[in-house]
Amino acid sequence: MPDPENRGTPPAAGKRVRRHRRRPLLVRYWWLVPLLLLLAFVPAIWNRMFNPRAIYAPLPGYITDTSRVEQEYVTFLGRPANPAATAQFDRASELMRHGNYATAANVLEAAAKDLPVPALFNNLGVLYGKLKDGQHAIRAFRDALARDHDYEPVRANLRRMNLAESIDPRAEELEPNNDISQANAVWLDRPVQAAIAPSVGDVDCFWFVTPRPPRDRISVSVASQSSTLIPRLRIYDRNGNMVTGIKVAPSAGAALRFDFSPPPSTLYYLQVDGVSGSSGAYTLTVSGLHAYDVYEPNDTILSATRIALGQSIDANVMDSDDTDFYSFIAPTGGSVNVDVTPRDGALLLGLGMFAPDLHNIGFAPDPKAPGEVIHQRMQVEANQMYYVQVFSKHDTTGAYSLVVR
Repeated sequence: MPDPENRGTPPAAGKRVRRHRRRPLLVRYWWLVPLLLLLAFVPAIWNRMFNPRAIYAPLPGYITDTSRVEQEYVTFLGRPANPAATAQFDRASELMRHGNYATAANVLEAAAKDLPVPALFNNLGVLYGKLKDGQHAIRAFRDALARDHDYEPVRANLRRMNLAESIDPRAEELEPNNDISQANAVWLDRPVQAAIAPSVGDVDCFWFVTPRPPRDRISVSVASQSSTLIPRLRIYDRNGNMVTGIKVAPSAGAALRFDFSPPPSTLYYLQVDGVSGSSGAYTLTVSGLHAYDVYEPNDTILSATRIALGQSIDANVMDSDDTDFYSFIAPTGGSVNVDVTPRDGALLLGLGMFAPDLHNIGFAPDPKAPGEVIHQRMQVEANQMYYVQVFSKHDTTGAYSLVVR
């Protein structure tokens, strides 16, 4: 045992004394750092694993504003959106906030038939990007840009997702495009160079979206760049139904053109091939003809163009489905004269009249021959809104003048 009397005696010379250094608190308790981090993330981990209804922030680039969708629908379709369709848009946003991205994409795919606006396709692209489905993301973003080439939310998402170089349609076709699922995008007034290969069964497929309102006539032209190609054209709606019949160029090397009047902001598919196995290069162009007059859209009584008494209106009937409504207010009661004058000798017109409650109050007598002027007297009450409808008969088209006085 140590001698108590020697407790204060210094150690013998030459012996080392081991001094214990105190380690820093951070070193001694390092294990607390990961423990505290784990505790901080426990609530989020718990919600992720056991609470499927946990709500998350919107995905970057995702549009949740329903009012924006409603405004886009009016802009691109020319009428208010169906509330049931916008409800599906809201449902998809809710699913997205709960992290159910695949189901949200399915809901938007179904809603796109009734709500084909850029915001919806933008959101589809964001969802498919989150799901690592690049092919469907690009297709959705193209659907948006086909309706508005400069749609900024899509452009921003493309930059963020590094897809900007792969989205715009090319000046040349991109093979393979032998069926609708591989169809190349075509934008209005941007020609595409393509070719039918000298092989059995070569078909080129494309898709385009018609312009926003007012409704316009669309020209689809296939200009052969080869003396051997006899181009043949088919046009289908989004459900795969042929809408125009089969159009064939008259001879080898000749151009083929077809004009029609589809609804605005509507998807169509094109198929081009060669008759009897013919082949060669061609240029495909889809263009809007701007055939509507300045008073469009006024195809319904609720979108009637307001005119003043004595004002001369120069308009046109661009196809058999075109009809024009006008409204006016008579300052005094009595009668007004409605004069409709064809400016095309082949145009046969009709005139309908409607009361302030929108009910029909009669038609003008039918003209006896194309080019004949309509003179009609109409009884009115003071300070009431009345309506007239100008339409064509027997599929005639052309320009006309209207005056109410």
